[in-house]
Amino acid sequence: MGVLDFPGDLVPLDKDQQGKLRTFLHPAQLLLVCLNHICPRGPPQKPSEPPPDHSQSPEEMFHTFVNKIAQVLNFDTNGDTVTALAVILHNGITTYVFASNNRSKVPLNNARKALSEILNILKLNLEASFKEPDHVIERRLMVKILWWNKVRLRAYLNTLSKELQTCMDRCDTSTPEGTAAKDSLSVMASTLPDPSKKTEEYIQGAVPCIQSIQASRNTPLRRYISARSAEDHNMAKGGSWSNLQHVAGRLLSYQYAVEVLVHAHHTWADTDLFRNFEIESVRSSTPYKGVPSESLLNPVPETAEMVLHRAPGTSKRREALKGHAKDLEKYNLGGSLQSLWAAQVEKGMRPIVHAEILLHSWLLATEGDVQRARFFQGWQYIGMSKPPCRMCTEYFANVITTPVRFRAGHPNTYLNWRLPDLYVDGRQRGREEREKEARIKWCEDLGKMKGRVFAAVERALEEKVAEWKRWDSNTYTSRVESVNGDVELLAGWLGGVGL
Repeated sequence: MGVLDFPGDLVPLDKDQQGKLRTFLHPAQLLLVCLNHICPRGPPQKPSEPPPDHSQSPEEMFHTFVNKIAQVLNFDTNGDTVTALAVILHNGITTYVFASNNRSKVPLNNARKALSEILNILKLNLEASFKEPDHVIERRLMVKILWWNKVRLRAYLNTLSKELQTCMDRCDTSTPEGTAAKDSLSVMASTLPDPSKKTEEYIQGAVPCIQSIQASRNTPLRRYISARSAEDHNMAKGGSWSNLQHVAGRLLSYQYAVEVLVHAHHTWADTDLFRNFEIESVRSSTPYKGVPSESLLNPVPETAEMVLHRAPGTSKRREALKGHAKDLEKYNLGGSLQSLWAAQVEKGMRPIVHAEILLHSWLLATEGDVQRARFFQGWQYIGMSKPPCRMCTEYFANVITTPVRFRAGHPNTYLNWRLPDLYVDGRQRGREEREKEARIKWCEDLGKMKGRVFAAVERALEEKVAEWKRWDSNTYTSRVESVNGDVELLAGWLGGVGL
């Protein structure tokens, strides 16, 4: 097993492509990000994947399974690492193939090792003459998953400890509800593991804490914290109640992940999904080589009026947008855009191909592309550790045509996004023509993306309401209730959780 590369030769960006990025896409992205930071926030975002009424189909269950596998492989502590995963037939063998943002060869190898150890727990149980009870397998999986996620686990539990104490101090004990909530939070705090313990013991101590969160999800405590969290919504940086809700949900999602995995290994016990499989990873995207940052973004900050002057549409429409931008000076649009632009110039533009686009592009470029027969059970799906960002969602929905399905996206726009790289086969004959055709297609796709970003800018200017989520994880998780085929998507503890 090695890191998979794209077939063919990479086609570098030419000056014309660089100029289009500098003139059109990146300025529009910066303006959109700025608008979403200065405008008042709208109502709380609805869940990206709201639960169906009763149960999932086998294909929906598989989507949940793939998303959860991607989640538990996403054990880096920063938010920059996102993992996308598909189960395909590769070289005649059922293969888990994944791609991640910002992972070098060693972290990719570690993720493959982690997935192997997780899947082998389920494989050994299926092949054993005596099958372990589900709760035993779940415990074994939980410990293994938490071990690989140990750095992130400590960060979550440290935050949980801090927010529990703050929220206990803020409970209104003059009311019966506030007193009961404080008592319940105190019980939860008592389950926190001792941070001085070594990793193995710390992980064992974390399991009861996660179980206590799970036990609290359908109690009056949930309603109390949900109400307090809603009050946090209009705070730009949130508050302790919403922080508590978020971190508790992150921890509980590990419990839901092991339940999904155990259910899946019963559902597809007679397939190669857990018996005869391989694991591969696609090499992560890196910033453009040999392209200076000033070729991608004007080092001199532009005004909103300058950016909008290049918006699609009629001159009358552009003037109307400029008028909306002037109205937003009461929120300091000009100063905020200048500051954001200058900060990005100092940081440098280093866009990468996001994991889901990277994996999809690799599938397209290799034998079988995205045909139904290449995917497990014919289910053309790429799972993700987090919902896709606005740019990726727009790309799949409005730029290209693909039968592959993805998680519903979130509204956040990131400046580190770019179109997939161009590759052509290495034959010299006709190479120049192939490169020309690839660049023409790239420019067409860029034009479509520019249109989608400006459409979002237009909406923000007219409605003067921000479209963004403080956390880009999904607000719902998939939870399997039993192994007899009954599956229920639950809005998890404190209003829903999930990664």
